[in-house]
Amino acid sequence: MPSPSELLSVAKFLSTSSGSASPSDAHLRRAVSTAYYAVFHRVSLAAATRFIGHGQEHSPGFATLYRAFNHGDLKKVFEALSKTTLSEKYRDLLQRAALSQDMRAFAAAFPSLKVFRHLADYHPAVRFSPSEVLAVINEAEFALEAFDRIAEGEKTDVLALLLAGSRS
Repeated sequence: MPSPSELLSVAKFLSTSSGSASPSDAHLRRAVSTAYYAVFHRVSLAAATRFIGHGQEHSPGFATLYRAFNHGDLKKVFEALSKTTLSEKYRDLLQRAALSQDMRAFAAAFPSLKVFRHLADYHPAVRFSPSEVLAVINEAEFALEAFDRIAEGEKTDVLALLLAGSRS
Protein backbone atom coordinates (compact mmCIF):
# COMPACT_ATOMS: atom_id res chain seq x y z
CA MET A 1 0.00 0.00 0.00
CA PRO A 2 1.41 3.41 -0.89
CA SER A 3 2.73 5.43 2.03
CA PRO A 4 1.55 9.05 1.77
CA SER A 5 4.86 10.35 3.14
CA GLU A 6 6.83 8.20 0.67
CA LEU A 7 4.65 9.42 -2.19
CA LEU A 8 5.37 13.00 -1.16
CA SER A 9 9.09 12.21 -1.07
CA VAL A 10 8.86 10.77 -4.58
CA ALA A 11 7.08 13.93 -5.77
CA LYS A 12 9.88 16.06 -4.31
CA PHE A 13 12.53 13.84 -5.90
CA LEU A 14 10.86 14.03 -9.32
CA SER A 15 10.57 17.81 -9.14
CA THR A 16 14.23 18.51 -8.47
CA SER A 17 16.76 18.98 -11.20
CA SER A 18 19.58 16.51 -11.49
CA GLY A 19 22.87 18.23 -12.07
CA SER A 20 22.50 21.24 -14.33
CA ALA A 21 19.49 19.88 -16.23
CA SER A 22 15.99 20.96 -15.33
CA PRO A 23 13.47 18.23 -14.59
CA SER A 24 11.68 16.96 -17.68
CA ASP A 25 8.04 17.70 -18.40
CA ALA A 26 7.26 14.06 -17.61
CA HIS A 27 8.99 14.31 -14.22
CA LEU A 28 7.15 17.52 -13.36
CA ARG A 29 3.77 16.05 -14.38
CA ARG A 30 4.40 12.87 -12.40
CA ALA A 31 5.46 14.97 -9.38
CA VAL A 32 2.15 16.89 -9.49
CA SER A 33 0.12 13.71 -9.84
CA THR A 34 2.08 11.95 -7.09
CA ALA A 35 1.59 14.88 -4.68
CA TYR A 36 -2.17 14.59 -5.17
CA TYR A 37 -2.06 10.84 -4.65
CA ALA A 38 -0.19 11.29 -1.38
CA VAL A 39 -3.22 13.19 -0.09
CA PHE A 40 -5.75 10.81 -1.65
CA HIS A 41 -4.04 7.77 -0.15
CA ARG A 42 -3.90 9.48 3.25
CA VAL A 43 -7.72 9.59 3.26
CA SER A 44 -7.98 5.98 2.08
CA LEU A 45 -5.51 4.74 4.67
CA ALA A 46 -7.10 6.72 7.50
CA ALA A 47 -10.57 5.35 6.70
CA ALA A 48 -9.48 1.73 6.31
CA THR A 49 -7.40 1.88 9.49
CA ARG A 50 -10.17 3.59 11.46
CA PHE A 51 -13.00 1.31 10.40
CA ILE A 52 -11.19 -2.02 9.85
CA GLY A 53 -8.33 -1.58 12.30
CA HIS A 54 -4.57 -1.45 12.70
CA GLY A 55 -2.81 -4.63 11.68
CA GLN A 56 -5.56 -5.58 9.23
CA GLU A 57 -3.82 -4.26 6.11
CA HIS A 58 -3.84 -7.70 4.44
CA SER A 59 -7.51 -8.42 5.09
CA PRO A 60 -10.09 -8.29 2.29
CA GLY A 61 -12.16 -5.78 4.26
CA PHE A 62 -9.24 -3.38 4.59
CA ALA A 63 -8.56 -3.56 0.85
CA THR A 64 -12.23 -3.09 0.01
CA LEU A 65 -12.58 -0.05 2.24
CA TYR A 66 -9.25 1.38 1.07
CA ARG A 67 -10.51 1.28 -2.51
CA ALA A 68 -14.01 2.58 -1.71
CA PHE A 69 -13.38 6.24 -2.48
CA ASN A 70 -14.25 7.97 -5.74
CA HIS A 71 -12.04 10.95 -6.57
CA GLY A 72 -14.91 13.09 -7.88
CA ASP A 73 -17.14 12.39 -4.88
CA LEU A 74 -14.32 13.29 -2.48
CA LYS A 75 -13.69 16.53 -4.33
CA LYS A 76 -17.36 17.48 -4.14
CA VAL A 77 -17.66 16.77 -0.41
CA PHE A 78 -14.35 18.43 0.45
CA GLU A 79 -15.40 21.56 -1.45
CA ALA A 80 -18.48 21.74 0.78
CA LEU A 81 -16.48 21.02 3.94
CA SER A 82 -13.92 23.75 3.25
CA LYS A 83 -16.49 26.48 3.96
CA THR A 84 -16.27 28.44 7.19
CA THR A 85 -19.92 27.65 7.89
CA LEU A 86 -21.31 24.31 6.79
CA SER A 87 -24.46 24.03 4.74
CA GLU A 88 -27.56 22.77 6.50
CA LYS A 89 -27.09 19.32 4.95
CA TYR A 90 -23.57 18.92 6.38
CA ARG A 91 -24.48 20.54 9.70
CA ASP A 92 -27.19 17.89 10.09
CA LEU A 93 -25.00 14.99 8.96
CA LEU A 94 -21.99 15.96 11.08
CA GLN A 95 -24.03 17.44 13.94
CA ARG A 96 -21.83 20.54 14.12
CA ALA A 97 -22.00 24.05 12.71
CA ALA A 98 -18.39 24.17 11.56
CA LEU A 99 -15.27 22.12 11.24
CA SER A 100 -11.84 22.80 12.68
CA GLN A 101 -9.42 25.04 10.85
CA ASP A 102 -7.22 22.02 10.09
CA MET A 103 -10.11 20.07 8.57
CA ARG A 104 -11.12 23.08 6.48
CA ALA A 105 -7.50 23.53 5.32
CA PHE A 106 -7.30 19.87 4.30
CA ALA A 107 -10.72 20.04 2.66
CA ALA A 108 -9.71 23.14 0.67
CA ALA A 109 -6.43 21.60 -0.50
CA PHE A 110 -7.97 18.39 -1.80
CA PRO A 111 -10.00 19.87 -4.71
CA SER A 112 -7.15 22.18 -5.66
CA LEU A 113 -4.69 19.29 -5.80
CA LYS A 114 -7.17 17.19 -7.78
CA VAL A 115 -7.44 19.94 -10.41
CA PHE A 116 -3.65 20.07 -10.74
CA ARG A 117 -3.50 16.27 -10.98
CA HIS A 118 -6.11 16.30 -13.72
CA LEU A 119 -4.14 18.91 -15.65
CA ALA A 120 -0.90 16.97 -15.24
CA ASP A 121 -2.41 13.64 -16.27
CA TYR A 122 -4.82 14.63 -19.03
CA HIS A 123 -3.91 17.96 -20.65
CA PRO A 124 -0.99 17.60 -23.04
CA ALA A 125 -0.59 21.34 -23.71
CA VAL A 126 -0.22 22.28 -20.04
CA ARG A 127 3.34 22.92 -18.88
CA PHE A 128 4.41 23.23 -15.26
CA SER A 129 7.44 25.15 -14.10
CA PRO A 130 9.54 23.68 -11.31
CA SER A 131 8.35 26.48 -9.01
CA GLU A 132 4.69 25.69 -9.78
CA VAL A 133 5.29 22.04 -9.03
CA LEU A 134 7.03 22.93 -5.77
CA ALA A 135 3.97 25.00 -4.80
CA VAL A 136 1.71 21.99 -5.48
CA ILE A 137 3.96 19.72 -3.43
CA ASN A 138 4.00 22.26 -0.59
CA GLU A 139 0.20 22.42 -0.68
CA ALA A 140 0.03 18.63 -0.41
CA GLU A 141 2.53 18.62 2.45
CA PHE A 142 0.56 21.33 4.28
CA ALA A 143 -2.65 19.33 3.75
CA LEU A 144 -1.10 16.16 5.18
CA GLU A 145 0.20 18.05 8.21
CA ALA A 146 -3.25 19.60 8.77
CA PHE A 147 -4.92 16.18 8.46
CA ASP A 148 -2.63 14.73 11.10
CA ARG A 149 -3.63 17.50 13.56
CA ILE A 150 -7.39 16.92 13.22
CA ALA A 151 -9.04 15.56 16.35
CA GLU A 152 -9.88 11.85 16.00
CA GLY A 153 -13.61 12.32 16.59
CA GLU A 154 -13.94 14.96 13.88
CA LYS A 155 -11.77 12.90 11.51
CA THR A 156 -13.90 9.79 12.11
CA ASP A 157 -17.12 11.69 11.43
CA VAL A 158 -15.79 13.13 8.18
CA LEU A 159 -14.35 9.78 7.03
CA ALA A 160 -17.74 8.15 7.66
CA LEU A 161 -19.41 10.94 5.69
CA LEU A 162 -16.98 10.43 2.82
CA LEU A 163 -17.68 6.71 2.78
CA ALA A 164 -21.43 7.30 2.72
CA GLY A 165 -20.89 9.49 -0.36
CA SER A 166 -24.00 10.42 -2.28
CA ARG A 167 -26.18 8.32 0.00
CA SER A 168 -25.78 10.84 2.82
